[in-house]
Amino acid sequence: MSEENAPKGANLKDKKRNTVLTILSFIFLIAGGLWILSLFFDFNTYESTNNAQVEAYISNVSAKAAGHIKEIRFETNELVHKGDTLVILDDSEYLIKVKQAEADLSIAEGNLHSMEQTITTSTSNQAAGKEKLAGDLAGLEKAQKDYERFKRMYADSAVTRNQYDQVLSKLKSEEAYLKAGQKGVEASSSITRQSNINLEAAKATVARKKADLEAAKLQLSYTAILAPTDGIVGERNLSIGELINANQTIAAIVLNQKLWVSANFKETQIEKIKIGQQVAITIDALDSKEFKGKVVGFSPATGAKFSMVEPDNSTGNFVKVTQRIPVKIEFEASAKELEELKPGMNVTVDVKK
Repeated sequence: MSEENAPKGANLKDKKRNTVLTILSFIFLIAGGLWILSLFFDFNTYESTNNAQVEAYISNVSAKAAGHIKEIRFETNELVHKGDTLVILDDSEYLIKVKQAEADLSIAEGNLHSMEQTITTSTSNQAAGKEKLAGDLAGLEKAQKDYERFKRMYADSAVTRNQYDQVLSKLKSEEAYLKAGQKGVEASSSITRQSNINLEAAKATVARKKADLEAAKLQLSYTAILAPTDGIVGERNLSIGELINANQTIAAIVLNQKLWVSANFKETQIEKIKIGQQVAITIDALDSKEFKGKVVGFSPATGAKFSMVEPDNSTGNFVKVTQRIPVKIEFEASAKELEELKPGMNVTVDVKK
């Protein structure tokens, strides 16, 4: 009896195995057919890439003046606000320069006041000279009349020679006084003109010294290095007493108020991506947590065009390499919801067609 049942059991196992193989063959056949069809037709409803990162603006804080560090008022990864003092430099040298500029300005203003007084005196002397000249002119006119009268009288022997000579001498004296007065007025006018020129130069000097003082005060203000914006400070690589040079970067502030994703799509995918399309953003570091976003812009060139050294095949052997074009994607989430995200995090982007 057992010998008769044995073949039946073996046949039943063979049938089951054949059925499974047949089903698997159909599955592989269908899958292969779908794969072949996918080569000619795009059935995917998303354009995807995992070549994408979270981005944010980073503000590099640079020193505007040179000096030794006196105080450091920030720590690594610390939240700072616009206007917060980050570093204070030793300002002793800059204070001396401010005092020197103040002294130079005082001297220049003193010279200006002296020049103004000189012009006042010169103007008064010029006015007095003109008044004296008017008097000399009147004296000359009287002397001329006296001379003409005495000349006729002398011709008629009505006056003596001595009287005539006195009148003639008086005439010559008045002419000399008038000439001297005219020369004095001309000299006074020349002095006044030169004083006015010197006055303008003194005013220019005062203006320059004021500018020098403002520049010295500005340099002094640079000894306090302030945060230009709100954000989180990166690494602190400074120490007390360290010499800082002008334009040297002393800190980097990440502006975490605005985050976006830069996704590098293949050039063959760009045709199917449009501004305003909805995007699913999956964050690798947050256990594939998903955020919504939308496409807001495209790079004007491929990523290779913006690299420091553009790829160039100098051997003459050309190999076409698919280029990547950065696409900017903005989050559709509040700043509160994006607090866990950090610039540089890798993400996967799915753009709905």
